[in-house]
Amino acid sequence: MLGTRANLGISSIRKTFRLPNGAALYASSVEYSGLTANQLDFQDSQVSKGFRLRKLSAQIQRSTGIPTLSFFQFAIRIMRLVTTGSRLPLSTRESETELPIPVAPHRSVLKLIQSLDTNAEVLRRQQLFNTVLSRVQGLDIEPIFHHLDVGTSPYGFAFIGDSASVQQVRKQLHGLSVEIIHWPDLPDAVSVADNHFYRNVWVVNFL
Repeated sequence: MLGTRANLGISSIRKTFRLPNGAALYASSVEYSGLTANQLDFQDSQVSKGFRLRKLSAQIQRSTGIPTLSFFQFAIRIMRLVTTGSRLPLSTRESETELPIPVAPHRSVLKLIQSLDTNAEVLRRQQLFNTVLSRVQGLDIEPIFHHLDVGTSPYGFAFIGDSASVQQVRKQLHGLSVEIIHWPDLPDAVSVADNHFYRNVWVVNFL
């Protein structure tokens, strides 16, 4: 499970499920168990309009097949490209050291987590992984994982490829209601050459 391999671990819940925010701190060692004893108070501020629109458009897309989420993401990225010069959000140096405001998770997070059917979600992700794998066979990419170990619930489908091959993957996955994102976003302290394979790592996001 995410965050449980070392004595201390953190998993970002909102990157696993469509939630406004939230993370979990895990302690696998008695030495650090006191750090996880307290839960931050939930906060009641209004969930952003952007999050609500993404969630609604994702629900419509999955239930009807109409690509509402894809249209929404396309519009947002065009606006961001015009205003910032980048289609995707730009990381800031401050984001590496400063907590977001508010620091506490939104009250709706607990309700949404409790309503999740975990078995159905794991099955959906496993089936999606196998579907993606079958569709991209023969493309000029290198999947980082070619199969799922027993009990694995995949975050997404990671692969190495250049910009041209990514476009091919997008065409092959049309209709699956997934997006392909550039990953990982490296911090300033990590410097790699432009031709390093890290620059060509992508993931089909199952969120």
